[in-house]
This record gives sequence, structure tokens and C-alpha cells, in this order.
Amino acid sequence: MPPDLDPPAAIQAGTTPASAAPGAPAATSAGPPAAGQETATSAARSSAMVTAGIILSRLVGLLRQRVTAHFFGTSELADVLAAAFRAGNITQNLLGEGTLSATFIPVYARLRAAGDARRAAHFALSALGILLVAAAAASIAGVLAAPWLSFVVAAGFDAEKLASTTRIVRIIFPMTGLLVLSAWGLGVLNAHRRFFLPYAAPVAWSAAQIAGLLACGAWLGMRGEPLAEALAWSALAGAALQLSLLLPSARALLGGLTPRLDARDPSVREAGSKLPAALLGRGIIQVSGLVDTLLVSFLGAGANAAFNYAQTVYLLPMSVLGVGEAAVALPEMARDTAEADVARRNEALSRRLGASLARITVLTVPAAAVFMVLGRELITLLLQTGTFDKASTARVEPLVCAYGLALLGNAAGRVLITASFALGDTRTPARYALYRVVVSTAVALLLMRWLDVLGVVLGAVIAGWVEAIALGHRVRREIGGLGLDQIRIGRVALLAAISVGCGAALKAALPEAAAAAPWGAALILAACGGAFAVAAPALGLFSLKSLLRRR
Repeated sequence: MPPDLDPPAAIQAGTTPASAAPGAPAATSAGPPAAGQETATSAARSSAMVTAGIILSRLVGLLRQRVTAHFFGTSELADVLAAAFRAGNITQNLLGEGTLSATFIPVYARLRAAGDARRAAHFALSALGILLVAAAAASIAGVLAAPWLSFVVAAGFDAEKLASTTRIVRIIFPMTGLLVLSAWGLGVLNAHRRFFLPYAAPVAWSAAQIAGLLACGAWLGMRGEPLAEALAWSALAGAALQLSLLLPSARALLGGLTPRLDARDPSVREAGSKLPAALLGRGIIQVSGLVDTLLVSFLGAGANAAFNYAQTVYLLPMSVLGVGEAAVALPEMARDTAEADVARRNEALSRRLGASLARITVLTVPAAAVFMVLGRELITLLLQTGTFDKASTARVEPLVCAYGLALLGNAAGRVLITASFALGDTRTPARYALYRVVVSTAVALLLMRWLDVLGVVLGAVIAGWVEAIALGHRVRREIGGLGLDQIRIGRVALLAAISVGCGAALKAALPEAAAAAPWGAALILAACGGAFAVAAPALGLFSLKSLLRRR
């Protein structure tokens, strides 16, 4: 899902000390920070800007899901919406942020680092022209092929549900073309280290859907499929609004916004040479998601909806910790690769990669503990309303618990894929993505007979770890190390135990009815958050002050 203002001073590559990373003791020198410390602080501040933008957009996204759950719950129409949005997102998933991270951003960042702003702008506008053509063609094809796409993702639906899915897909497909163009804007702004706006802009997309549901459902009294179609039209309007927020900033940075189609540009050719492998990798990932949705469609009414709600809860920390960290790391790693000395390049990449992995470990391990121990409270607080009742919460709870096991592996995998892209390697992530699909599908087919939707989720969890471990071995061979000495796993485990332990203790102390109520769930999760906020700096793992300190 797609994407600040004055770019900070250039970050010096390759000098980040282990002590500057999360999980290490803070520096105690009273003098000005060393170059490496300033690098770590700049990277952490950039990460904080991405985190702030993503948290804002995800919180509004959760509100959108809560309103959707209120009107649709885990009904058959909720299944239709989940499948239709999955099918409609094919264009965005193929041509959006993931593909641009492999092709456009590394080339654009290197051109800017070389001081050639004119060539960089020319390349960016050429990429925009090509994307316009591709997104338009894919959107038209998606509208025409909606019946077949609906069958591919939801063959387990009956004829009536498939027809409803087709109608929603035809509205949603043009929306994803607009989101692809938003991803281009994200890439431009990220390369200029403007991180907040691109990742906060999806607030507009979610807000439009919330407004549409409230206007049509609560005020006009619409119900059933007309309300579902109103939600789809609201999503299309929200995508247009999101794009309109990003284009003015991109225009100011590039000096114009006239698309080009200059296929002879050497930079376009360089990016184009990486496109087949990037598309293959994204296509394989897309196939994995479509296969999961297809398998779940055979598991009865409400299965797709429960699967979708569990993914929504999972994506809040995953977007912040995996996608956000990878977004910050990519432009900086791309600049590191400009170093002519291979040993210095590898040392810089290893240090930066280790710092990223340390940051996500500090945050994902406690989050995973909350998913596994307090998943019910999380769902109660975020989604339980209207037709999404306690029975719906109980159905989604084991899925959220299982997704907790995936957080660290998938977040680390995103950062390792970023390292491969920065090194100009798009083929390895594509190959390992294929392994992931094979493992995920095989495990899902093996387990879903006994575990229902949980079997499909566990297949995805295991496959994510397989991919992350394989990528880790490949990147380590390429650059000589992953900088894992910066991770303080013992302290992180203690932090997770303290955080979730405080929440669990409060849950045990509350009356059962109070703990099951949304306000009780809020208190329990607030206890976890408060314990984390106190324990993390006490253990030397995380300091908000270091992110806010001025240079």
C-alpha cells in the first residue's frame, strides 16, 4: 500500500558503528556526534518519519476495516469484497511499489547521488510515461477479464457470489491503476528523503471509503450489494484523491510533470533490464496471494472475510516494521553501492543492513508476543463492532496468533530483498519468491483439511521464514556479513516478556466480562504499550529522544 519536506543532509555511508544501532548501549560522549553516529541518527530519524506516516495511514485503515466490519461482519458479502479487492489489486501488486523498488528507485537515487539532477528528472518522467501506458492497459484488460479473474481467485464461490465479485472487480481495477501512479510518486519522494507524505497519503484512500460507507450505509440506509458497490466506488475516488496529494510534491522536485516515452535513455534501459526479473518476482508473490485466496474460498461462508481481517491486523506492524524500514534503507543502500572500493562498499552495506535488522527485531518480537498471547484483545479493540461480534472475534483469533509467528521473518525478508535490489540483483529475490509459493501452497494443502483457514495461514508463515533464511545466506555471501552483531536478542526477549507480561497480568486481574469488553481490551493493550515504553530505553534498546534530537 502506498506513500516530507526539506531533504536532510547527505548521509555518510559505511560508518555506522554497532554501538549506534538499536540493541546497543547509547553513546556517552559529551562532544559532537561522530560521523557514524550521525549516520545512524539520520537513518533512525528517516525511519521514524516513515513509521509516523505508515502508522497514521494504518490506523485510519484499521478504522476503515472497523467500519467495513460493522456493516458486513464475516458475511458472504464480506467474502465477496475480500476476493474482489484481492483480484483488483493485481495491477498495483505487479507494477507498484515492489517493482519500482527493484527498478526505478535504485537508478534514480544513484543519478541524484552523482549530482546529475537533469538526467534524474528526465529518467523519472520517462518512467512515469511508461507506467501510464502500462497501468491504463492493465486496467482496461482487468475490467474486460473480470469474470475470469473472479473465478481464478474465488472458484469456491457459488454462481451468485461469483457474479457479485465480478461487478466489484470491474469498479476496483481502474482504482489500482491510480495506485500504481501513486507508487511512482512514492519512489520520487523517497529518493529525495521525503518520507512522511508518501506513506501518509493513503489516509485519503481509507477516508474516502469510510465516508462512502457512512453516507450510504448509516445515512441513506443502503444494505447488501448496493452498499458493497458504493464502497468500491468510494475506493476509486479515494485512489484519485491520494494521487492528487502526491503529484504536486513530485512536480516541484522534478521541475515539471510532463510524461515522456524515451526508451533510448540509458537509465531507462538499465531499469528496463531489471524489469523482467522484478515482474517475475512480483508476479510470483501475486500468484501466492491469489492461491491463498482461492484455497480459502473453498472453506465455507465467512472464510475469506476472516482471512482478510486477520491480514489487516497483521499488516499494521508489518507495514511499519518491514515495509517502512525497507523503504528507508533502499535509497541509502543504493548510494552505498556507488563506492568503488568493494571492501568498503560491503562494510557499509553490512553495517546498514545490521542496523535495519536490529531495529525491526526490537519492535517485531514484542509485537509477535502480543499477537500470540493477547490476540483476542487486539481483535476486540480493533474490529469488534456491529455485525462483527464475539463469534467473529473467536474465528479470527487463531489466525492472528499464527500471523504473529510471521512478523520477524517477513520483516527481515523485506529488508534483505531491499539489499539485493540495491546490489542490482532482482533475479535472486524472484527465484526465492518461487520457492516461497511452492512451500506455502504445499503446506496449506497439507494442513487446511484439518486446520481450515489456519492451515493456509501457517503455510504462508513457514514459507516466509524459508524465504528470509535463504535470502540471508545469499546476501551474506555477497557482502560478507549481515551485521547481526548489532542485535541484542537476550534484551529483546526480556523486553517482549516484560511488555506482554504486564498486559497478561492486568487481564488476569480484571473480571472476565470486563476483559472481554472493548474498553477492557484497550486497558490491557495500553498496559503492554506502557511497559514497552518504559522497559525499552531502560534496556538500551530504543530511545524516542534519539529520533527527535536535532543534528
